[in-house]
Amino acid sequence: MGWFDGGASERNAYAERQVENQRKNIKANYEFEWGDPNSGVLGGEAKRKYDYNVEGLEILKRNTEKNIAFQEAEREQQYDYGMGIREYEYTQNMRAFDASVAGAVSQQSFNEIATNAAILDQDRYLHEQLLSLAFDETESLLEYGAAAAGLGLKKRQTRATAATQAQVERISALKASGQAAARGVSGRSAGKQIQGMIAESGARQAAIIDELMFNTEAVNTDFIRLNQQFAIDQVAFETSRESAQLNDKAARTKIAQQALQAAMQAASGIMLKPEIAPPLPKPYALPRPEFQDIYEPKKPPMTTVEDAMRESVGAGIVNTFLSTASTVFSGISAFK
Repeated sequence: MGWFDGGASERNAYAERQVENQRKNIKANYEFEWGDPNSGVLGGEAKRKYDYNVEGLEILKRNTEKNIAFQEAEREQQYDYGMGIREYEYTQNMRAFDASVAGAVSQQSFNEIATNAAILDQDRYLHEQLLSLAFDETESLLEYGAAAAGLGLKKRQTRATAATQAQVERISALKASGQAAARGVSGRSAGKQIQGMIAESGARQAAIIDELMFNTEAVNTDFIRLNQQFAIDQVAFETSRESAQLNDKAARTKIAQQALQAAMQAASGIMLKPEIAPPLPKPYALPRPEFQDIYEPKKPPMTTVEDAMRESVGAGIVNTFLSTASTVFSGISAFK
């Protein structure tokens, strides 16, 4: 047929085969990508991609939820651990505080024992001082009494000796007068002799009296000196007693100061009473992300292919005939 139509039929057949192949390829690609074109249900590769993305979204949701749950559990664990550390530190601080209080109480008890012992020693020391002063004062009083008694005895002895000497002198004078009278001496000579004896006796008696007065004055002076010394000793004893009491007061003040300082040192060893730290903030629930649903595509219309363009077979026959005739005529003309 191609000889008659100039190959128009063959070209038409080829064009139709090309269009048919293109339609088959488009349909095959459409079915692969979207599924059956005659079905309203999504299929093909688009359906697999959609299902894959939906499954991926579900996996992402599960993994995200697991990750958030893990973070929340970790935050809760950190909260519990922090609260446990808070309680542990407070307990340890309270134990240290109680130990410091117990140590301070023990130290204060020891301080009180030491203070009482120091006061007892000071009482004993003051008692010994006052007792020693009392002994010394009693001894001084006894010595004063003995000395005063001795001076009194000496004074009486001096008077008695002087009286005895004066009595002896008077008796001697009377005896001498009597002896002179017994010898028979009379007249003025006898009187003068007796007067001389009496005068001599009076002089000796006056000397005895003077000696008595001197000795008495000496004894009085010694007695005055003894009284003065006794008064000085009494003042010294009173001063010593006051000094001992003042020293005792100063010593007791020092003991009180040391006791107060020891109490302050014991109190300074007491720790500040601990307070538990504020509680940790409770962990909040983490926000959950919002996921958008996977976009489900719709089937697009399948691409259409226009029919193949056809050549006119009749025109091809005519054109072939005219071309052949022209060729024949041209050959004949050339042959002529």
